[in-house]
Amino acid sequence: MAPTIGLQLYTLHRELSEPGSRRGLLEQVAALGVESVEPYAVVLPNRTRAQRLEDARSLKADIDAAGLAVSSVHNPIPGPADADWLFEALAELGAPIAVVPVPEGLAGFPRDAFADAETPARYGERLSALVDVAERHGMRVGYHNHEFEWAPLPDGRLGYDVLWEHTDPRVVAEVDLYWAQGAGQAPADVVAKLGPRVELVHVKDGHAPAERPPQQVAPGSGIVALEDALVAGTAVTTHIIEADAVAGGGDVMAYIRDGVAWLRGRQIAT
Repeated sequence: MAPTIGLQLYTLHRELSEPGSRRGLLEQVAALGVESVEPYAVVLPNRTRAQRLEDARSLKADIDAAGLAVSSVHNPIPGPADADWLFEALAELGAPIAVVPVPEGLAGFPRDAFADAETPARYGERLSALVDVAERHGMRVGYHNHEFEWAPLPDGRLGYDVLWEHTDPRVVAEVDLYWAQGAGQAPADVVAKLGPRVELVHVKDGHAPAERPPQQVAPGSGIVALEDALVAGTAVTTHIIEADAVAGGGDVMAYIRDGVAWLRGRQIAT
């Protein structure tokens, strides 16, 4: 079965900031062919337990009304001794995988967690310690990369490789293909090396993937080696379209539409 086509909702973060816009936007992306969504920052620690549960249920109601599924969610994750409240609320959303979106999204670690020799291993061990906590709520844990995880360590190794060497095999690798190439990696090699860990990939494109701020173009229209990476991802369940920023301030709905069309065309061709 072909992977489903998803959307990271950060793609619509400006549009979603408008009050009352969420359900209508979800219906629009569903009409474009998106099948699932990956919300972000759903559960926040400054909310009460009742508010967190209601936040998750409200979002689930809008997602369900649009006929969409939840592939996963990006959310900051506390340490294992204090994470039950998070997974309880995310379970209400129906999110099967809670993905740490940036290094500092895991409690106790800074943005430059992958820049020294010892921290990537500790990072993997902390992710591993969350696995059983998540499983109590019927969930799993994952990690999403940018480009900085591949900074060379003093001993010549790469932090991203050290991370996975010290991480429980049940932790999911969500590979952002755009940022992997921006780090000088071949996205297909990253996916193939991690093998069955890779269940989710972020599919986005650009003409200069290492640039900051990013300027992304619809999947299939830039220089990111997406095709080879998608072929390599034999365990991938969801191709997640995302844009941090559409090049030139372009139409985000056109970006999503064109990304869906490219992925559909690729599925038909294979």
